[in-house]
Amino acid sequence: MEGLQTMVRNGLLAVLLLVPFVFAQEQAVDRTAAEDKSVYMVVFRTPAHVRTSSPEVFHTAAADVRKILTDGNVRIVEDKERGFIENESQMSVASMVKLAGEAGAGSLLFVTVDRPTSKWIKLVLQAYDLDAKLLWEEIVDSGMSPMSGASGYKKCFEKLKKKLPARIGGPGLPVHAN
Repeated sequence: MEGLQTMVRNGLLAVLLLVPFVFAQEQAVDRTAAEDKSVYMVVFRTPAHVRTSSPEVFHTAAADVRKILTDGNVRIVEDKERGFIENESQMSVASMVKLAGEAGAGSLLFVTVDRPTSKWIKLVLQAYDLDAKLLWEEIVDSGMSPMSGASGYKKCFEKLKKKLPARIGGPGLPVHAN
């Protein structure tokens, strides 16, 4: 009888020790799955864009990139403390990747809005994993024709709407699971 009680007590002890481990493993798997299905977006405005264009163009460009992504069913994580980062101050990729991880994302999309001398607008989109490894890069601009700022902006986004869908659902731009 005493041997049976010892076996039961040892069995209960083993179960009590294993339960937290099992739950911790499930949470780790769930968090990894959630991270793989979201992206954190940071938008940077270059000094050239600050000098030669308006803040409205910058913020509209950021919103339009976000709209293309959400229309493509990409899950964009918004930082609870900072919201969406649209900044004129350059940050290191390591800092942005750290923010992405803290927000619960599995990747970073870094969007640069520029105004080169010969173009109305230029966008550089770079996707990184949480190890700060560049996954891909897309560059689109308004071209060099003598157009107005509005038509240059439109031309740039027409190009982006043709290129970006090929990236959606791939590395760095995961979509919602149906």
